Amino acid sequence: MKAVNKVRLIYLPAIILPIFVMIVSILALGFGYVRINNTDISADGFERFVNPLKTMNNSTKEIYRELEEKILTDPSALEDKGYLEDVNRRLSEKDSYLLLRKNQKIVYRGSKDSSQALEEKLPAYGNDESDQDRGFFVSKPGNYLVKQQDFEYQDGGKGSVFIMTDLGAVLPHYRNIIIQVCFAVVGVLILTSTFLSWFMYREFVGPIRELKAGAERIKDGNLDNDVVIRSGGEEIRELCDSFNEMRAELKDSIDARMVYEKQNRDLISNISHDLKTPITAIKGYVEGIMDGVADTPEKMDRYIKTIYNKANDMDVLINELSLYSKIDSNIIPYNFERININAYFKDCVDEIGADLEQKGMMFSYRNYCSENAMVTADPEQLKRVINNIINNACKYNNKAKGKVSITLTEFDRKIQVEIKDNGMGISKEDLPHIFRRTYRADMSRNSAGGSGLGLSICKKIIEEHGGEIWAESKLRAGTTIFFTLNKVLEKPKENKNE
Repeated sequence: MKAVNKVRLIYLPAIILPIFVMIVSILALGFGYVRINNTDISADGFERFVNPLKTMNNSTKEIYRELEEKILTDPSALEDKGYLEDVNRRLSEKDSYLLLRKNQKIVYRGSKDSSQALEEKLPAYGNDESDQDRGFFVSKPGNYLVKQQDFEYQDGGKGSVFIMTDLGAVLPHYRNIIIQVCFAVVGVLILTSTFLSWFMYREFVGPIRELKAGAERIKDGNLDNDVVIRSGGEEIRELCDSFNEMRAELKDSIDARMVYEKQNRDLISNISHDLKTPITAIKGYVEGIMDGVADTPEKMDRYIKTIYNKANDMDVLINELSLYSKIDSNIIPYNFERININAYFKDCVDEIGADLEQKGMMFSYRNYCSENAMVTADPEQLKRVINNIINNACKYNNKAKGKVSITLTEFDRKIQVEIKDNGMGISKEDLPHIFRRTYRADMSRNSAGGSGLGLSICKKIIEEHGGEIWAESKLRAGTTIFFTLNKVLEKPKENKNE
């Protein structure tokens, strides 16, 4: 799931969860208080809990109605001390007590804590502000909810019965509940913030730290280990995958650069060695001429021809190096054109056959292509490929009767060229590397000179033609070089219905 969707999903619980837990906490604490204080709130529900005055008022409502009924049916019961004690006992269970007044004088007190100052503040006979639903509030001293019922004694005296509810004994319970609710709210907020912090750390901070650690490793040159992220959204994982791809590409680039630099060093070393050999020979023969060692026309002629041949070898080496540099930099323009493979190789083999005959080598040519087989190629560069392979076949042939053969084979989309010799061959260990620039097996290096660029140049040219080149060889039995060229495919003629 995407990280943005996860954030959206966590947004609702972040709001709903605290509200839900707070409501549950308040209800649990409220019901707990009601259970502890034996208060019935089933009639008016949650309102009684949040309105403590109404709750206390309702707690004595039943007794208030009982007194009201007694006044209407049997007012003399209020002169019975036993009955008053019973009512007061029941009121004491509800943090209340009973007061009875006759002609402005208190004749019954249900609590020893009742003070004269409080009694003086009681409403007068005939007060209509106190009823069973509202009561009358008296403060200082104390906080009391007062319910009043007036009646007349049998002797004509004016009496008032008061239910005194001590709010000072009740409000601390509500204060404790409020404190507990506050603690519950704080706890819920801490729990929610902790969960959100953990979620944000798991989804974002942790993966970012892993990526930072991976970047630090790359900065220190360690490109071997991927960054592994076990959490996070889809975007974070995509970022991690892109980071690992970048690391892999960077590692491949650095490895390729190191290989390229090593090959450059090898190239310089090989070219230096190969140039030093003819230069040393030229220098030696020139010194021989200067010292008068070539004292006959025949010796002089032989010395000069040797110097000329060595100079030609140097020229070949320099030309190969220059050509490879241009090919490697892709600055050689290719002139691709459609050529008939049969006509092209007929001209090539005539020239190659004459050269090999002068060198005392046998040459054979076989062509299994159709008469009109066409390929797309640069004739000049293709000829360079053929000459390089033929020259290697001659250079590394230690047989008394050297043989070279060229075979053309036609396939559906390719023309395959096979150039085979019976030379010294290449070992299995060296065969995979022969198209690498400057690479030469030890046997060939000891037996013949050269820059080692010939087959590497062939590989680049054939690849630029869209073909493939490979080799098969057996030590001391000969080598076969294969390469392919793309055929020109004729489009089928469309049959038009007349």
